[in-house]
This record gives sequence, structure tokens and C-alpha cells, in this order.
Amino acid sequence: MRFSLKTALASVLVILSLVSIVAAQAGRNRQVTSDQKKVERADTAAPAATEQKNEKSESQETPIDNNQVANQQDVETVKVETNLVTVPVIVSDRGDRYISDLKQEEFTVFQDGVKQDISFFETVTAPFNVVLMLDTSASTQEKLGQIQQAAIEFTEQLQKADRVKVISFDDEVRNLSDFTSDRAVLRAAIRDTRPGQGTKLYDAVRVALNALQRIKGRKAIVIFTDGVDSYSDRETYEKNIRMIEEAGIIVYPIRYDTREDVERLVRQQQQSGQVIDLATILGGRRTTTPTTFPGGGQTPVPTGRTGGGIGTTFPRAPGGVVITTSRTGGNKPYPNDPNYPGGSPTNYPPSNYPGGSTNPNDSISAELDMMYRTADAYLRDLADKSGGSLYRADTLINLPEAFAKIAAELRTQYALGYYPPREAARDGKYHKIKVTSTRKDVAVRARPGYRAPGADK
Repeated sequence: MRFSLKTALASVLVILSLVSIVAAQAGRNRQVTSDQKKVERADTAAPAATEQKNEKSESQETPIDNNQVANQQDVETVKVETNLVTVPVIVSDRGDRYISDLKQEEFTVFQDGVKQDISFFETVTAPFNVVLMLDTSASTQEKLGQIQQAAIEFTEQLQKADRVKVISFDDEVRNLSDFTSDRAVLRAAIRDTRPGQGTKLYDAVRVALNALQRIKGRKAIVIFTDGVDSYSDRETYEKNIRMIEEAGIIVYPIRYDTREDVERLVRQQQQSGQVIDLATILGGRRTTTPTTFPGGGQTPVPTGRTGGGIGTTFPRAPGGVVITTSRTGGNKPYPNDPNYPGGSPTNYPPSNYPGGSTNPNDSISAELDMMYRTADAYLRDLADKSGGSLYRADTLINLPEAFAKIAAELRTQYALGYYPPREAARDGKYHKIKVTSTRKDVAVRARPGYRAPGADK
């Protein structure tokens, strides 16, 4: 019996122990389940909470971040453009066919006869940044539709990734689009051009150069104009050329001849006995009053270009009329212009234009000769100093062909760059550049040199 009692007590103790264990386990299971549910609820809510937090964070921080990034980019790109000498390069074979498969190691660059290490290279497949500039002064009014269509066709001949910015200029400079590869946007911008008065050519070129200077890579300016500036009040011929020498931006001017139209209007004024006023014809501003000088038939004496609207008055021409001209905007004083050796107030260079005259008493022809020679010299300088080419579209029939040739060259243009020697980097001097290739039987065209910024820049 005693044995049985002991056995029963032991059994009870075992049972109680088992019950305690089971109860404890159940409690732990309930706790785990509760914790899991909390975790699941937290996990479910976490993405939404995180998303809300991110949205709030972005809405609060984006403007600051964007400004900071923009400022950083400005600093970085200005630094690149200040130190890196960029050289656009075009390579063709003996048949004048462009070559587009050269590699960096096939090029050699010399500055002032000393070989330089190429630090930057882009092939012909890299996207291009192009500023398309359209002269919309009064002389284009009747032909603007043809100009617009040719410009649209030009943008469509570029590579799909190429970005174009459209600028028009007359008495104002208009930014018609930002850089974009969207052809529909570009078509709309070009169609939005409207004719105005005057020609702020030099001011417009400065705007285009500024737009491209902070961009690294392949870049160009394509400009359609007659080259005559009658209205710029900020920039000059010399300032534009100096910027081109520093910038490393290739320029392709398309020269449209307006000489015949302008002279026809001048002669009409002369025949009707009016004061011959190129300010009115060219759409510029007169800053001086026409002056009558004694002794009709004297040799005209230009007062030169000083920058800022119409400002030159000529003595009485044969027939007793007075000529006022659009003789400012920044060109070199002329006819004493070093672009034209031998030019002097009484010794005009021979005219290359229909209706031009070497007779110094023909004030109209002499004045127009100088005006258009300066325009030609300016456009040649833009092309030559930058490594580009000057195209002539003396009639609008030639305009699509000129645009097509430029587009073909842009599709096959390389860009390379190097860091100049430290002592030459900011000496303010002009340094010669020569680019050669190890590829046989090819011709290499590049900018002939560059002007280093001065130490004060």
C-alpha cells in the first residue's frame, strides 16, 4: 500500500510538471504569435511610411539639392573649359570623303611645336550640341519661309541624340529653344521666327558662345546671315573673334548676299532726291544727325565704328545728297582696316560686288563696298579661327545644300583636348595648334590655335 501511495504521489508530481511545461510553452507561443503580428503590421505599414517620408524629404530638399548640384556643375564645367584646350577635328581622304573610324591613338597634337598629351577624346558618334542662329533682319522678310524650311531640314539631318538650340536675331536676340533633340520642338521654334529691324549680329554671337561654353564635348555654331551688323550695342567684331579664339567652338557661317537688294534701295532713295539713309534701310538706329558738307563730290570720310547703333555721317555726295550710314557696332575703323591692305579714305580696295565702283566719288558704292567687305572678313574670321568653313548661299536656292554639307561634316567630326603647359595656361597669348594623324593619305583640319586667358581671368 505504501508502495502504491508513493507511486501515486510521484505520478501526481510528474503530471503537475508536465502541465506547467505545457502552460509555459503555450504562453511563449502566444507571445511569439503576438510579436509576429506586430512585426507583420509594422512591415505592412513600413513601405507606406517610408514612401511618405521620402516624398516629404524630396519635396523639402529637391530645390536645395538642385541649386547645389547646379552650382557644382557650373564650377566644374567652368573649370574644365578654362583649363582644357578643346580642338574640333575633321579628317578626310584624298577624294574629300570624311573619315569617321579613327581612334585616339591615331592623333597627335602639338602646341607651338611641342607634342601634347591628349586628355579628352570623343568620336564621331558622341552627341553634338549645336546653336543654330538665324538672321531675321528686315531683308529676310520675303524669304523667311524658305529659310525656315531649310533650317528644319538641317536639324533633321543631324544624329538623333544631337541637341540643338535655336536663336534668331534682328534688333533683338531671341532664344527660341533650349538645347533639345526633340525635332518637333525644334520645328516649332524655327517656325516661330519673325522678321525684325536691324541686325544685332555681334551680340547674338556672344549669346551663342556663352550658351556653349559651359558644355563639354562636341559643339558648334551654325549661323545664317549676310554678316552685316547694324545694331549691336554690347559686342564688337574684335570681342567676338577673341572669344572664338578662346572657346574651342567650331563655327560654320552661311553667308547670304544682300548687297544687291541694299544698293537697289539706296539708289531708289538717291533718284527720288531723298537723304540716303542706310540707317533706315538696314533698320538700325541713328545716333547723329545727317550733316551737309560744302563742296559736293568730296571723298566720303567715315568716322569709324565705336559700338552702338548708327553713327557715321558722310559728306555731300555727287548730286547734292547726304549719306548717313549704320557705321557702328564694333568693326575695326575702316577703310583703314588691316583686313584690307592699302585701304585708306582716298584709296578704296576694288569692289568684288556687282555695281561696286573704285571711284572714290561714288559714295554709295564705296560705302557698301566697305560694309560688305567687313561682313565677309568677319564671317571668314569666325570660320578660320574656329576651324570651321564658310559657305555661301548667294541665293536661297543654295541654302539647303549649304546646310546639308554642314550636317554631313558635323556627323563626322572628332573632338579632342589637352591641358597646356602650366606656364602657357594663363599667359594671355595666342598659341599655335597642329593636329596630325598616323593614318596615311588623309587631310586633317583643326583650329589653327587658341588664345589663353589672361592671369586676371
